[in-house]
Amino acid sequence: MTQQERRREQRFQLRHRASVKVDIEGSSEISGVTENVSGHGVLLYADSFIPVGTGVEIVLVPKLEPAAKKIQLIYAGKVLRSELQATGRFAVAAACERCVAVRAEETHVEQAPGKEPQ
Repeated sequence: MTQQERRREQRFQLRHRASVKVDIEGSSEISGVTENVSGHGVLLYADSFIPVGTGVEIVLVPKLEPAAKKIQLIYAGKVLRSELQATGRFAVAAACERCVAVRAEETHVEQAPGKEPQ
């Protein structure tokens, strides 16, 4: 059985910058570049090592048609594999329990100048 046949979901090639929130000691955020994604997983390259089992939230904003509204894809899960590559970057594979897509405009609330939050 080949690697492709063992996968339960199709992977989509998607090279895109990503922000990775890492759930270790006070939480930190690192940048990465995705290689491919599926409904329940992400493979990306990061400059920093992320230990296996670490909780992560991977956020990417794909470039869509110019007239399309911006969306964010948010993957939340745990690191399954983190391997140093010859390039000096780390290949990080994460299994994700959930993936949500939200409009970028919905990620923060705009307030009118001079008004207090309600």
